[in-house]
Amino acid sequence: MSKVTYEQAFADHAYLWETYGPAKDMTGGYVDQGDLRELLRSPTKVTARKCLVSQIEYWFSVGPEEGRMDSTDPKLIEIAERHDQDLSS
Repeated sequence: MSKVTYEQAFADHAYLWETYGPAKDMTGGYVDQGDLRELLRSPTKVTARKCLVSQIEYWFSVGPEEGRMDSTDPKLIEIAERHDQDLSS
């Protein structure tokens, strides 16, 4: 994956979560408490970027909680490409 900045990862995460909703099973399948632990251990933009990118990748692997996304949405396609994710699956 190309280097995505913290600011870009934050904006991408916000768009996905606000437009389509959180990823399925964020407290079971993903266990976001691990991200919280990492951020508390090292509260830096580097750590936050890593957590955001990880959550975005998980979002694309399982889809949004509501199960609906518009694969023709230009912004969604742009985010998927930026994070080397495939929308066809």
